[in-house]
Amino acid sequence: MQLAFQSWPTGANTDSSREKILLLHGMGGTGALWRPIAAGLEDRYQIMAPDQRGHGRSQLLLTPGARENPDYRPLDYGRDIIETLTATQFYPTWAVGHSMGVRTACAAAHLKPEWFKGLILIDLGFSGVAGGGLGEDLAQFIRKLPESFASRSEAREFISDHSPDPAIAQYMMAVSIELPNQRQGFPFDRAALIKTIEAARDSSVRTWIIDLAQGGMPVLVLRGENSLVWSHEEFIVEQKHFKGLERVSFMEFKGVGHGLPFEQRPLFVQTLIQYIESNKNS
Repeated sequence: MQLAFQSWPTGANTDSSREKILLLHGMGGTGALWRPIAAGLEDRYQIMAPDQRGHGRSQLLLTPGARENPDYRPLDYGRDIIETLTATQFYPTWAVGHSMGVRTACAAAHLKPEWFKGLILIDLGFSGVAGGGLGEDLAQFIRKLPESFASRSEAREFISDHSPDPAIAQYMMAVSIELPNQRQGFPFDRAALIKTIEAARDSSVRTWIIDLAQGGMPVLVLRGENSLVWSHEEFIVEQKHFKGLERVSFMEFKGVGHGLPFEQRPLFVQTLIQYIESNKNS
C-alpha cells in the first residue's frame, strides 16, 4: 500500500541531491507529528514522514479486500514503506523510527537494505510486545479509549487518568484532532493499534539489525533515561546482543522519557545531524 505522507521542504526549496530522511512515527501518531523536528532539518535534508497503515490519512488507503482483514505485522508496515519509496523514488534514505516506527524501519531495511543508508531507532525494544514493558497495559488503555470526547479538556482528563505512561498521555494529546462534529478524537483506527500490539508478541527485529550491521549499515539506538516503555535493564541486555558490532551504537538521553525526540528536540536534532554527517560516506 502506498501511504499518505508529509514532506519538507516544499516547492522551490526541494533539492533532489540532498540526503534523504524518512521519519516514522510511533503508535497512534501521524507524519505531521514530526513537523517540529523537520523544522530543524529541512535546510539541509529532504524529509518524508508517512502516515503508517491504520493511522492518519493512510487509514483510507487500504484496498477493499485488505480492509476486510488487514494485517499489522512489522513486515506489513515495512512493505508499505517500500511501496511508498518506490512510487516516490525517495531512496537511498536514512530511516528514523520512534517507538512502533522502530520495527517499521527495521522491516523496510530488511526488505530493501540497498535503499537505506542507516537507521536511527528510538526507545523500543527489539522483541516482544509492542510498547515494551507497557504492552498489556497499553492495549487495555486503547481498548477502553472512547471514540471521541465532547471537548479537548475532557479528553485530557481521561487520558491523564488512564494512560500507563505520562509520555504516552502527552503524545496522545499532541496527535488528537477536532472531528467534523466538533468533538475531540484521534487520527487512528483503534482496532489497528490493538492488532499491532498483538502481532508484535512473537516478533523480533534483532536478527534483521544484526544482519544489516554486519553488511555495513550504521545503526544508532536511542533510549530516554526515564522511559517506561523500554527499561534501562532491557536496554543494557540489548547492548550485549550487539557486542562486537562496531556499526551499532547505543545512547541514553538524560532526563527524558519515551517522548525523547520531542522532549529534547534541539539535542535530538543535533544528534541526528551529527550522526548522519559522520556516517553518510561510510
